[in-house]
Amino acid sequence: MREEGMSAGSDQSFEIDSPDEILEKFQTLSSTLRSSSYEPSPMLSERIRSYLKDELPQDIDRGVEKLYEKESSFEKSPLLENARDYLEDNEWNFEVLLDHSTIALGFEGVNGDWHCMIQTRELEEQMIFYSSLSENISPNRIDTMMRFITMVNYRLVVGNFELDVTDGELNYKTALDLESVNLKHNMIRNIIHTNLATFDRHLPGIQIILDGGSTEQAMDAIEKDQSSGTHSMS
Repeated sequence: MREEGMSAGSDQSFEIDSPDEILEKFQTLSSTLRSSSYEPSPMLSERIRSYLKDELPQDIDRGVEKLYEKESSFEKSPLLENARDYLEDNEWNFEVLLDHSTIALGFEGVNGDWHCMIQTRELEEQMIFYSSLSENISPNRIDTMMRFITMVNYRLVVGNFELDVTDGELNYKTALDLESVNLKHNMIRNIIHTNLATFDRHLPGIQIILDGGSTEQAMDAIEKDQSSGTHSMS
């Protein structure tokens, strides 16, 4: 997982256009192509000349319109936009589900891989990060898993495991209450890293229960992993 950008070790600097400047340039290009004074080179085929004059300006306009819609939608979701910016800055692969105020992503840890999700509650000024087990807990393992996460949660300082007993969905949740707080990227980093490290650390115990083992066996596996001191999250 990449955390910090690499320096090119050069004194040369580059100016990157802002999103508004990029949109303005596309709009200028569209206007130029539509202009009566613009005429494609006669060396081009008639099909390409027609595309440059008629179809390309429309394609540009549609793209610009979609970008404007995206930016205006994020204006209503500043917390989600902040989370997106953090993930982009640190080169995560993710998908934004704007209608659900959610960002979906995946992660591969030491002990397995799983689904993750950032959800924001914009009105309540809250941000939640979930790690979710890829498979649901089978009905005959629900009671054992409930006992396991109850014992685990008692010892956790940050976040908690939660289990939906109706369908077997297992999550680990960390969250931020951001009322009257200026959200910083290191705050987002902390709830993500704490979550990923904790979920990964408990995966061996979860797997033991999935395979039919007891709560005691699952707890022993976690304590053995912790005492070995070999597990870490970069």
